[in-house]
Amino acid sequence: MDASTVGKTTVTVAVYASREQEPAILEALYEHGSELGFKPFYEKANNFDHERQREFCERVIESQESHLTAFAHNKEQDGNSNTQQIEAVHSAIHVDDLLSSDTNPLVIVDGNEQQATPFIRALSGLRTDSPMITHCLQSEYYYPTALLADLTANYLAHSIENNRYDYSNPVLQAPRAKDACGDKWGQAFSSMYQDSINYSPPELQRMRGESVRERIRCWYEGAVALDGGTERPMSDSLNPVVQALRREGFEELANVLAQL
Repeated sequence: MDASTVGKTTVTVAVYASREQEPAILEALYEHGSELGFKPFYEKANNFDHERQREFCERVIESQESHLTAFAHNKEQDGNSNTQQIEAVHSAIHVDDLLSSDTNPLVIVDGNEQQATPFIRALSGLRTDSPMITHCLQSEYYYPTALLADLTANYLAHSIENNRYDYSNPVLQAPRAKDACGDKWGQAFSSMYQDSINYSPPELQRMRGESVRERIRCWYEGAVALDGGTERPMSDSLNPVVQALRREGFEELANVLAQL
């Protein structure tokens, strides 16, 4: 999940995908971003002017719409201007809507403990069975799903704020959560003040990458960057990643990574 605030508009996006589906998302990011020169694991939404990347974002969103869900918030109409609280409640509703009893996912919150804690408390107001939750600093540099969320939230926030969002035929639906999900909004918002609920990250592999190749290895190994002191990968060789992608039929993506 990731969020973007432009002016009075905040948009929070969740991307729901399996590990097996991540290479296809990454392949789409490389394919549609080629004309722009967009490089996953190196760049994010704010690295480019919105107008310059607008068409790229639209193509990516259209190709990955089945994985995407979004909520918007208008600070004037919806009455709350605390973006951290808005993002936490949006994210809690996203997770509650997306999860079913037969799924056991890992929820990645972009940021640090200060982003994860209010989200966990908000989610506790909607469900008692909490999924595994972790945070990851600058997750859009590590996970294709997080990068897709970052690009989508940025595109939608700019479009809505600048009156370029087509409500009759949008690239992606982005209802105002406080209006569309009033009951859940209230329950999640109230639960953010439950000091008895604390966040402790799960025992996952922890690594950080200082280069594109290192961050690709972190993604491949399913590691998260919990803080700046986390160890770097032992190797930045992409051969294991390239070979795994070839076995799964992602020949073009494998060729791209082999050239890095």
